[in-house]
Amino acid sequence: MTSSILIFLGLGLLFVILNARSGRHGRGLNDSRTMLWGVLPVIVVAFVLAGMVEALIPEQFVRQWLAREAGMRGVLFGTVGGSLLAMGPYASFPIIASIWSAGAGWGTVISLITAWALFGLNKMPFEIGFFGLRFTLIRVGLCLPLCMGAGALAHLLDLVVS
Repeated sequence: MTSSILIFLGLGLLFVILNARSGRHGRGLNDSRTMLWGVLPVIVVAFVLAGMVEALIPEQFVRQWLAREAGMRGVLFGTVGGSLLAMGPYASFPIIASIWSAGAGWGTVISLITAWALFGLNKMPFEIGFFGLRFTLIRVGLCLPLCMGAGALAHLLDLVVS
């Protein structure tokens, strides 16, 4: 975590310096502040929600359905769960991280993130409206095996690495 913070801090300072040359750094910092105040409530609520999710998930449930020992059950559960996560990354990633911290296996978490990104059911009404049912069914037919496959490969990697 520290290295990523340092990288972003370095990039931020570089951009402030580059913008200072043209006198636009004040506008950039003001825009940053506006964005921060816009997303900060979502981030705070997401972290509280993630903490509550981690505290609510029973250890037995994690072992049976989410942990490495769950195998393909965890991958299937991750794929279904990811498709149901109807929120942006500010809220989804803290929740997914809390599931990871609770003991979920690689396969579960990889399939969860992959399904969230590729297979979100919350997007389907819009997709059907703009592209039609046939297009949506083809996309779902392609994305579902990708989510399951990514989770299965991650699960195998977890078995090999551990």
